[in-house]
Amino acid sequence: MSGPFHSLVTAAVLLAAGLLGCVGVPPPSALEERLDFPGVRVLQPQWRRQVIDPERREYRPIERSGAVFDPSRGLVFVGTSQGRFWALESGTGEVVWAYDEPDGFHSAPLLVEDPGLVVAGNDGGELLAFAPETGAVRWRVDLGGPVRSGASYRDGVVYARTATQRVFAIEALSGRELWSFERPLPEGYVSGSESGVLVSGNRVYTGFVDGTLAALSGVTGEKLWDVNLATEGHDELVLDDVCATPVEVDGTLVVSSYDNGLFGIDAVEGGQRWQRADLTHACGLAVLEQDVLAAVAGTGLARVDVVDGAVVWMRRYPAGTQRDPIVHRGLIVLADDIHGLLLFEALTGQLLQGAWAGAGVAGRPAVLDGRVAVLDNSGEFLSYVLAGG
Repeated sequence: MSGPFHSLVTAAVLLAAGLLGCVGVPPPSALEERLDFPGVRVLQPQWRRQVIDPERREYRPIERSGAVFDPSRGLVFVGTSQGRFWALESGTGEVVWAYDEPDGFHSAPLLVEDPGLVVAGNDGGELLAFAPETGAVRWRVDLGGPVRSGASYRDGVVYARTATQRVFAIEALSGRELWSFERPLPEGYVSGSESGVLVSGNRVYTGFVDGTLAALSGVTGEKLWDVNLATEGHDELVLDDVCATPVEVDGTLVVSSYDNGLFGIDAVEGGQRWQRADLTHACGLAVLEQDVLAAVAGTGLARVDVVDGAVVWMRRYPAGTQRDPIVHRGLIVLADDIHGLLLFEALTGQLLQGAWAGAGVAGRPAVLDGRVAVLDNSGEFLSYVLAGG
């Protein structure tokens, strides 16, 4: 294992200059040209940087790591499947530091302003806390299974989970484990994706590969209730997993069972309020005002009324697998593992732009103050700014 290094150290420590250098702005894709028109706010390329060594690239590349901005330090963070965690200047893409691990990163980083940490989990089952300015490792904790969903934070505690169905509460300052909860992994099941952890008040909510949604005490990890959303009575192995992190609006949890549709669940008691069996394969959820956005793999994007599950609008297009939509300044930014970044008008759902569709995006973009940063599946880290409109 090697430690952090900085952009001022010898070039031999870095990848070749031609690989890492900012190479200008990418050319517009065909979809970008078709949908970019005057009077509409669109994403304009700012800079890009190759953060994956093509010579080490494995067959069927996919980069699931998300990104996060650090506005107080002017940085943006991202990890890669090759085990390198990067801190770049958000305005230029210049390398500030990078850290090497033997295991790849496939989860979105978490910025914790107080006590000043950026937290990321890797495929080796470790959760690491870096000093944002230097990349020094403040602490690391072994969670015993791959970490492929982003962690959450509340009141001095980091909440994380593993692909092996364990949920942890970690003291942010020290990395000390406060509690853990484990749900046995069903024999023969393979998770299509992992739900993250929703922290709401003094409760923690997360979903599991057998289609179960659980509510835990945020203080002790005790299970308060669980509900099985999977298809009843099936004999075959199907992807019933809760692959999207649940969201909550006014006491209603909205959660997706991959094989069995979208559900509205009472956050206090766990009772079912409604189900949309037609909205299967939703691996991305987000709150939009008092409604919920559901990104449905292979179908498109839906806006759903949280009270009764009615579809407010549905925008169908040849979608891939998508992650959580991000609502920003009246727009929706959506990552698609086939088409790259997609930009929608939030009120109507109109598709405005497909930005840099040359490679799909499997991880969560970082969005802040009219800027978007994303790692695509070719190993390029790209920065955009909102312009026009």
